[in-house]
Amino acid sequence: MHRLGRRAFASGLGAVSVLHALRARATEAAIGTFPLSLAIAAVEGRRVQDGAWQAAELAEAERLYAPLGVRFRVVSERTLAIPRPDLETRADRDALATECAPKVINVFVVASLRDVDDGVSARRGVHWRSSRHPTQRYIIVSSIAGPNVLAHELGHYFGNGHSTVVDNLMSYNRTGGEVFLDPRQGATIRSAARLAVTSGEVTLEKNGAGD
Repeated sequence: MHRLGRRAFASGLGAVSVLHALRARATEAAIGTFPLSLAIAAVEGRRVQDGAWQAAELAEAERLYAPLGVRFRVVSERTLAIPRPDLETRADRDALATECAPKVINVFVVASLRDVDDGVSARRGVHWRSSRHPTQRYIIVSSIAGPNVLAHELGHYFGNGHSTVVDNLMSYNRTGGEVFLDPRQGATIRSAARLAVTSGEVTLEKNGAGD
């Protein structure tokens, strides 16, 4: 019993050491805080989504990306001045390129978002590259989006395609369980995040959490 107790104690110390090592490694691996520019469409002077919705979207993105060393902060927020808050066509999506701020991840929240391939279905979000300005890309989120949608579109922004795995962030198949990213997706995100910074596409926030 005495030997077993010592082994258990040693095992416990080992687990603590591993935990400390993992925490240290996570800190060393931090990439930084990515700035988000948030523009929200309005209908009759009222924004199509509120602060609580915004907070839920950001909280889920933080939960999924912070362990990868990628954090987010809204650095600017404004009402989106566009003629129509409902985006129906490719041209509607392309037109947002002129609304983009430089060196940030641009996120546009609109009243509704039509599937431009079938012309009928409603979409909750999309990562879009403008055909008018090919170097300009941004995220469009519909007002009907649930709390995982911004995180899902950020997954596309950072290089991940769709998944067929149930409850994966990049999958449409959900059971109501906790949404997750797998290690391969995490590695893709980290690589794309570094490239976005080194290429000059995005300038990280200074003195932000995760910097």
